[in-house]
Order: sequence, then structure tokens, then C-alpha cells
Amino acid sequence: MKNKSLGLLLAITLVGCGGGGDDGGPIISGPAPAPVPPPVASNCTIGYSVTSNPILTGADPLIGSQWHLSNTGQSGGTPNEDVKAFGAWQVTKGQGVRVAVIDDAIETVHPDLTPNAVVGGSYNYLTGSNLPLPCTSDDGHGTQVTGLIVARDDNGIGVSGVAPRATFVGYNALSSSRAGDIADALGRDSQLNHISNNSWGSPDNGFKQASEASWNTAIDNGIRNGRNGNGSIYVFPAGNGGFVELANKASIKETSNFDGYANRLGVITVCATDHNGALPFFGERGSNILVCAPAAGSASAGGLRTTGINGAYPPDFIGTSAATPVVSGVVALMMAANPNLSWRDVPIILANSARKNQPADADWNGTGSARFNHKFGFGVVDANAAVNLARTWTSVGKSDTLRTCSNGYSASPNSAIPDAGGTLASPIVSPVASTIMVSGCSISQIEYVEITFTSDDHTYSGDLRLRLSSPSGSVSQLADSTVCGQDLALSDNPCRQNYNNWKFGSVRHLGENSNGAWRFEVTDMGPGDTGRFQNWTLKIYGR
Repeated sequence: MKNKSLGLLLAITLVGCGGGGDDGGPIISGPAPAPVPPPVASNCTIGYSVTSNPILTGADPLIGSQWHLSNTGQSGGTPNEDVKAFGAWQVTKGQGVRVAVIDDAIETVHPDLTPNAVVGGSYNYLTGSNLPLPCTSDDGHGTQVTGLIVARDDNGIGVSGVAPRATFVGYNALSSSRAGDIADALGRDSQLNHISNNSWGSPDNGFKQASEASWNTAIDNGIRNGRNGNGSIYVFPAGNGGFVELANKASIKETSNFDGYANRLGVITVCATDHNGALPFFGERGSNILVCAPAAGSASAGGLRTTGINGAYPPDFIGTSAATPVVSGVVALMMAANPNLSWRDVPIILANSARKNQPADADWNGTGSARFNHKFGFGVVDANAAVNLARTWTSVGKSDTLRTCSNGYSASPNSAIPDAGGTLASPIVSPVASTIMVSGCSISQIEYVEITFTSDDHTYSGDLRLRLSSPSGSVSQLADSTVCGQDLALSDNPCRQNYNNWKFGSVRHLGENSNGAWRFEVTDMGPGDTGRFQNWTLKIYGR
């Protein structure tokens, strides 16, 4: 249902408003009250003034350029490479769902965001106010992110979000340097917020980077206690490390499994495709990737058109930062169609309703809902299919019914990893493997697998290729070998960062049975450095 009523847009725009955040001003019925300025940050260069503008109605003039919603080839890409939003809107546009955006700042007075903002719901971690508006031109990221999720439709101005009638709050925790603010934002108002969009992650530099203990605790608390026990939905990007240039000008490809924020139970990890459905140059691979969303055009067509600071509509937002809010918007549509979905239901529905893109790509493995590609996860998110599946979905349960099998599932082969012979271009390899036999586990349908691996004495971990094979024969490609070069200081060389109890997460085995032989294989793909396969553990989650 479309709301055609008019109101007054309260544009509380303030000189020196304080940096960062994700909030929107409210729609006010009747005269707009006088704004109360929040505390002022001294470094703000964007000035705002108070205005009251009517909320308009009518078609969104720029929606035709939003090829990710409906791709007709308008960007030069392949028609139908989109998220099928228009079909989903025949069922819902996200009414009743509330999305929290954790980012740097949001222009809450942007006319396409204000109608969907929760009055007083946002929080500015710099000033303590509920108006975390941009301070400088560098604070535009959160405004772009938010527009892709909840920009208002049918108001005659600009664009539409994927869930254009959902509401949002914003938390500018990324603008704060205080320890604990991000964890606080992840749990803030967790009974009111359905989805937490996080278009950020670890630096894309090739290094393995674990998440903080406070972050881990926040995610655990959110999925266990958020939404009255149904669990908060956390959406994170897979990363943009498909092309990483090191200090010696060598280029490497990072794996998403090296980002602790994207490599964990309870997180929906999102990759990006371009307007042809292909992997963009920045795309990462990973066994942790659930689904992709369109988020890159061509060099001439740019990326996604969304909301920007100073009331703008930039057409060039790209990266997994852009793909993530598209998926968050789809999740909002799903939850509007079925408010009882748990945090466990959402990724299963997304995986089973995803569209297989680039069907000729050689990395696709498996059939039906079991198909998987380490570039694309289970495929491109399909809003129409996801909403329709969600409408009749029977929940698999909440955290209290999630089963875990881990007792005794460890092995310490302490075996030498044979060094590769031949050359880097043509290595001669001899893998070393260890098997863990799982029996008596009550999980007949896997939802997530966690693997911990240690080889802390290998002098060049970039040589190592890591693979996990399940009892059914499907393979999680946990890490590929890479070449960083020898002319780097240790602190600049991710290839020399050892594996020391590094946790890999995998959604690859979704729906499989847990019992049987699990095989972990380590292969040295480059000559000249050696080490041992010391130990590994296996933890399985599911039902």
C-alpha cells in the first residue's frame, strides 16, 4: 500500500553538525517544531539550514537508471541481471521493518531518506545527539548505503531503495575511535531493529585479520537475544580485495575468509557482481560467501545510483559496500512478508532462492539448492523468489534449537608439508591430508561449518592451498596460494603471516549431513619454504 498523504519535511540541517552517522529526520504532521541543535563538532565544513518542504507524490524520475532494481540493458549490461525488486514489490515494500545502518554519516535531511527515518531513533557517537549528519565531503558513504536500502519510492524525487517503505536508524560508530562503540552499535535497540547493515570490514591488504572480542560478543548476543529471541540479522560485505597492490607493487588477490568480520557464524556475507552478472575486478572469493548483489557497472556506466550528501544522487557507488545494502533491502522485504523469520531462517531462504548467474562459469559445483561457487556463493539475490519463499516458510528455529557438534573433532597430524618442486609457474606438489571421522552427530542438515587451522612454523604461508572435503564430497576452498614476493619487510608481507588457530567459516555445506569422513588437505604450491601441518579442529552447526 502506498502512503499518499502529505506532510512537512523537517530538514534539520546545522552548521557544524558533528561527523558521521545514519539517521533520518521524521515526517511531521502539522507545523514543524523548532529544531534543537545537538552539540557541535569543530571540524565540520558542511553547513545546513532549517527548511520545511512538502512531501511530494509521483513517479521517481531516476528509478529508470537504477539497473540493479530492474536491468533492461540501460547501463550497457545484460538485461535481467538485477535483484527482481519490482516483482517483490507486488507483495511488500518493507512496511513494518526497521533497519539499523552502522556507518560514518547520513544526510538525514535528504528528501529521499527523511520519510523513512525513525524519529529520534538514531545516535551520534561523537556528540551524543540523535542527528549524526555529515560534517565533511568525506562523510558520504553512509548516505549512499542508506539510500540503496530505504530511499522512499513514489515521492516524485530521485530514486528508490530496495525496501522503500521500511524505516531506518543510523549509528555513526565508524566515526568514533572509542573502543566498544561498534559493539555498542551492533546491539543498540536490538529489540526494535530487525537488520543491521554493515558496509565495512577489515582493510583489504592480504593479511588475516581477526575480529575483536567485543565484536564477537555483540554478534553472539544479537543472534541469541535480538528481536525477542528471533535474533538480529547482521549483513556484512565480503570485501574488495580482488586486486591488492603491495608495497613492492606486486598484486595479489585476497580471500574473504581472511576478514574476521565476514567469516563468522551469524553473519550474512555478501559479494558483488557487475551489470553482466560477472565478478568485478575487486571481487573476492570465499567459502563464507552466501549471496551476491549487483554493485558494479562498466567503466563508463559507473555503479549504482543512490542518495548522496548535499541532496545529490551519485550514479557511481560500487563495491561490496554497495552490494551489502541491496541484500539488506531484500532481507527487509522478506521480514515484512514474514515477521517471524529467525536469524537462521534468513540465510537459508537467501541461499535457496538465489539466482544462478554466469551459468557457464567453471567454478559452479553441485546442483539445485546445493550448487555453490566460491566467487558468487549460492548466486545473486532474488528479491521476488526470496519474498515468496519467506511467505510460507516454516522456521527452522532460533538459537535455542541450534545444534552443535564439536566434541573431540580435532586432529594433530603434526606432519611436514612437502615443499613444492618445479617452479612457481609449474609446481610439482604433494598434498598432506588429515581426516576427522564424525559419527553420532545429530545434525542431518548443516547450516555452518567452522574450521580452525594451525601451521605456525611455515616460513611462507602464502604458498599454502587449503581445502576441506565433506563426507558427501563437496569442497570448501578455504585459501588459495599467492605470491607476494621476497622483497618486502615482514610487516608488509601477508604471505609470511602464519596460520595460528585461524578460524575459517564455510556455508558451502549448507543442507548436508554431518556424519562421515571430513578431510582437510594442505598443499604447498611454491618451492623454497617449509613447515608443518600441526593441527585442526572441526565444529558443525545445524539441525
